[in-house]
Amino acid sequence: LKWLFMGRIVGIILVIAGIADFGLSYMGINLTPFLPPAISKFSPMILGGLGLLILNGQSSESNVNEDAPDRFKDKE
Repeated sequence: LKWLFMGRIVGIILVIAGIADFGLSYMGINLTPFLPPAISKFSPMILGGLGLLILNGQSSESNVNEDAPDRFKDKE
């Protein structure tokens, strides 16, 4: 249960970092100067995409799909 909460926090932080990187790039501030320029252009999409991927993975594990046939549901 604790690792589900930590995954959600990491996902939110990555999404916020992606949004901040995108916004600050218009102001001339590069949050990822350690990356090559070709990769640094896509870092907001990479950070935000990883964050959303983690958030989607966390939400699918915590929800039960009631429409699934009984043979695919976890036996508890």
